[in-house]
Order: sequence, then C-alpha cells, then structure tokens
Amino acid sequence: MNFSIQSFSLRILLTGLLFISIYVFVVFKLWTEQIQSGEQHREKISKQSIRKIRLPAVRGRIFSSDMKILADSKPSYNIVFHPAEMRQPGKQARTVKHILEAAKKVAAALGRECPLTQTDILKHINLRPSLPIDVYEDLSPAEIATASEMAPPLQGMEIVAAPKRFYPENSLAAHLIGYTGKSDPQKAEDREDYFYYIPDLIGKSGIEKRYDSIVPEVPELQEGIRGSPGSSLVRVDHIGFIHEIIDFTPATAGFDIVLTINMKAQKIAEKLLEGKRAAFVLLDASNGAVLAMASSPSFNLNSFVPRISLALWRELQKNPDRPMINKATLGAYAPGSIIKPIIALAALENGISPNDEVNCSGAASIGNTKIRCWAWERGGHGNMSMLSGIEQSCNCYFIGIGRKIGLSAIARTMVSAGIGQPTGLPLPESHGLLPSRGYKMKAFKEKWTEFDTSLLSIGQGSILLTPLQVALYTAAIANGGTIWKPYLLSEAKDPSGKVLFTMQPEMVRKLSASPENINIVRKGMWMVVNSQTGSAKTARNDAITLSGKTGTAEMGPKDARYNNTWFIAFGEHKGKLYAIAVLVEKGVSGGRSCAPIVREFFNEWLKESSSDDQSKAPEKKE
Repeated sequence: MNFSIQSFSLRILLTGLLFISIYVFVVFKLWTEQIQSGEQHREKISKQSIRKIRLPAVRGRIFSSDMKILADSKPSYNIVFHPAEMRQPGKQARTVKHILEAAKKVAAALGRECPLTQTDILKHINLRPSLPIDVYEDLSPAEIATASEMAPPLQGMEIVAAPKRFYPENSLAAHLIGYTGKSDPQKAEDREDYFYYIPDLIGKSGIEKRYDSIVPEVPELQEGIRGSPGSSLVRVDHIGFIHEIIDFTPATAGFDIVLTINMKAQKIAEKLLEGKRAAFVLLDASNGAVLAMASSPSFNLNSFVPRISLALWRELQKNPDRPMINKATLGAYAPGSIIKPIIALAALENGISPNDEVNCSGAASIGNTKIRCWAWERGGHGNMSMLSGIEQSCNCYFIGIGRKIGLSAIARTMVSAGIGQPTGLPLPESHGLLPSRGYKMKAFKEKWTEFDTSLLSIGQGSILLTPLQVALYTAAIANGGTIWKPYLLSEAKDPSGKVLFTMQPEMVRKLSASPENINIVRKGMWMVVNSQTGSAKTARNDAITLSGKTGTAEMGPKDARYNNTWFIAFGEHKGKLYAIAVLVEKGVSGGRSCAPIVREFFNEWLKESSSDDQSKAPEKKE
C-alpha cells in the first residue's frame, strides 16, 4: 500500500517537473526569440514588408531660341511583373510557366501580342531576380482601366508610372536634339539601395547626351537635363501590394536647355531639303550662334520612345542615304569652287594684285595634263582678274594664282580658316582634311606635285570639309575676319525658370587676311549673286541682298561621275548678319541645286510672302 502511494506521488512529482520544464523551456524560448533575437526578427520582418523604391528623375525640357518646346517629358503608365511575388513551389520551370501564362492573360485582355517568351523570363529571373519584368509600356487610358481590374487578383502584377520623353515636332532638328534610352540598373552605383529600381532616361545622342548630367560650359552647376532621382519607402502586404507610404522624396527635374535654333528657320530649312541627300547650316555671322542646322534625310525622334524596334533600327542603319548621320557636321566633302574665296585671300596676302590677269583658254596645262575650266566648250573666259575670276568661277584663274603662291601659302590661309580642324561645336563632328606634303607621302607614298596644288586651288583632290566648317569661314568673310566657335546652347535654366547660365560668344582665331583684302573678296562674292553674268543669280530674293559662291565637285570613277553641289552666302538684314552653307549630294550644279534653296529660304523666313520674279534667270554650271 505504502509502495503504491509512494509510486503515485513520484509520478505526480515527475509529471509536475515535466510541466515545469516545458513551461521553463517555453519561457526561455520566448525570451530568446523576443528579447535576445527580437531585433533580428523585427529587422527581417521589416525587410519583408517595407520596400524602398527608386523614382526616376524627370528630364528637363529643350527649347528653341523662340521658346518653342523641342523635347519634353510626360507620364507613361506601364505594366510590370514582380518575379518574387509570382514564384511557384517546386522547380523554376513552374515559375517561368506561371509568369508566361499571366502575361498571355494580360495580352488577351488588352488586345495586344504577348511580349514575353520563356527564354526572356528565364533570363530575367537568372540575371535580375530582384528587378521587375517590364511587360507593357505606355498604356492608353482604356488599357489602364482594364489592367487595373486585373491587378488585385493577379498577384505580382503592378501598374507603375514612369516619365516618358516626348518630341512635339517629331523629326525636327533630330540630329541636334538626339534621343534618350533607359539607363542600365545593373551598372548603377545605387542599385543595392533599392528593392525596386526604376531607371532614369539618359541621353544617347545629340544635345540630350551632351547636356545629360552636366553642362560642360558650367561644370560648377553639377547637374544637367537628367535631374536627380527620388525615392518612396512603402509597406506592402503579404502578397506584395502597397498599402502604406512611409516616406516619400520627390524626384527633381533637370535643367531646361534653350538652344540657339530658330524654330521657323529650322522648319523651313528641313522642308526645302526634303527628298534630297543634303545639309544646311545657318549662322549668326557676328557671334557663331547656330540658327538652323538640317541634315536630310532625317528620322523621327519619337520612334525611340520608349525604345526603337530592332527592325526599324536595322532599317535606319542599312539605309544608303544615312539618315542617322548629321551631314552638316559629320559629312566631309570636297568643296569644289566654294574654296576659291579662300584661295583669293591667300593670293592677296602673298603679293598677287587683284588686277593681275590670267588668261583662260578653256583648260590649264600642268605638264602633260590639262584641267578644264567649266567654260572650255566656248574656248574659255579669256583674260580674268580676281573679281571676274570669282564672279565667273574660272578654274584657270585660280589654278594660275594657286601655282604662283604655292602650297605653303595656301595652307597658311586654310589653317586660319579652320579647314582640317574641329570647330568646337558640342556635338560629334568630322575634322575634314587639309592635305599636305606629309599627308600625301603617308597616304599614297608619293611626293606632292604642282598638279596637286592645282587641284587644291579649285577645291578638288584630297581636301574635305564639313558644311559647318564652310559656314564658319563664310561667316568670317562676312564679319571682317573672325572665326567664331559655333554654339547651340543659349541658356540653361532651373525648373522654376531662373537663368543659371547664358552663353558668351568665343572667338577662335582670325582669318590670315587684312580687312582690305577681305573686302576685295567680298566684292567678288557680291558679283557672283548680283551681276548679270554671276553664277548664282538664282539666289537673288526679295528679303536680303546676298554675296555668295557656288561650287560643284565632281566625284566618283570616270564611268560613274556625279556632282556634289554647294552654295555659300552671307548678307545683312535689319542689323543681323547671316552666313549660310548648303550642300546637295548628287546635284546638278551649285547654281541650280543649292542657290534656289537659299532664295526660297530667305523669302520664306524673312518675308511674309516671296516672289519668284528672278527664278527664271539664266543659269551657269558653277
């Protein structure tokens, strides 16, 4: 009996000890989890429920000089999938299949094609698992409404707002403005700071690229068009949807850029170049400001928003007319007779009198070779002085004076005119080519000859110039000898409109010519347009009196010759001094293909109405 009582008491004691031990263990475990490891758990829970989202900066606007918007930003609504919220149990293939099925479901609802493939999804999950998958961009209002109805039940899908670049004038000044694209989050220094990283739009070409993150002319500003990103700290529910915004830092807009481009002038220039392979440059000859710069054919900037299709990109790249190349700055061409004003200046500076005559019999003989003048069929021009040589664009005259002064004298004046050198424009440009004895030996393993000097004197041979370089030395002849650094940026403003920077004109150098000699050349160029026998009567217009020079450079092999044609001019209107250069590839002649473009341009730009009274004037090849 006593044994039974003792045994029962022992069992009660052991049971009590067991419950006490369990209780002590539970209390200890609760203390460990809540007190000792509580901070770690709270941090983990916080990380799972609180997300930091990077908000992209809003790009500043780009304006023309007359304050017309050339580039702007507007909101775009996009559909994204969050892979972490769409993960399925089991193998990765199940998650990929689930995401693809969700994309097809959204595609059917929106009436669009499904943009994703299994390969796309797998690649994204393996390379960028923490980033959302972009499914659709730039939703219409109806698509936003449809997608909003799908979002709650379709776990992991979200409609997000992002800035979208917009170009109101489509292709206008496309080569100057440039286009944008999304930055690569994987290469971003701040990528690890955010759970959800919405990338910035960054400049890829043109002004968009040049002034993207800084204004090089004012480095102390430390900012450009791009602006600064913002952030949002949000709390999400168990399936990943935002239900509370804890903190918000708005993105700041970048600087507004005001260009020197005149909207009306740019539109007219581009209209007149339509259907041609051509370039057009209009400068303020008194300071180097670019008032219009066109290259034809062009491309639509909005084709790059939000991104250009691979098919269209390949089409643009393979197009033989090179629409993506700015022919005004990157096109390097033989100048033909538009180089003759520079040759005339070199001759005057090296002892040639403007009254000295050279006889033109229709061709200039150099050894056993002859170079024809355009008037060879009628037996040549006869005796030519400098003014008549410029007016008639006589090859024999310029070959004669060029041979007399020699390569070194010509080269000095050409260097002072900026030939073969970058202009300083804040966009990609070709340096062109100023040939020399060293260049010919290096390129062709041959010595420089008198024949080379003869070709150089009429703008043929190896010499190459860009339309911008040509416009700059035309401006220098117009203004008395100053070569200006061309510029496109007029002002930089903050988002409130406060002017932060105003561009100041910068002189690069002076033409190696006296004011008296420049005036002689200017008189000859006036005769080219305004005399009865001038080669550019087709440039006469009702708005401005021009002085100019035509040019025709023969290109290609003998059995496939074609002409690249030029016209350069300058003139003053209401106190403004303008210089212009027009190039038309595969044209007829400078007088027929380019001078009429300049006539129509000034008639339309500077006058309310234009007159064609002089459009039927006799034409010469040059």
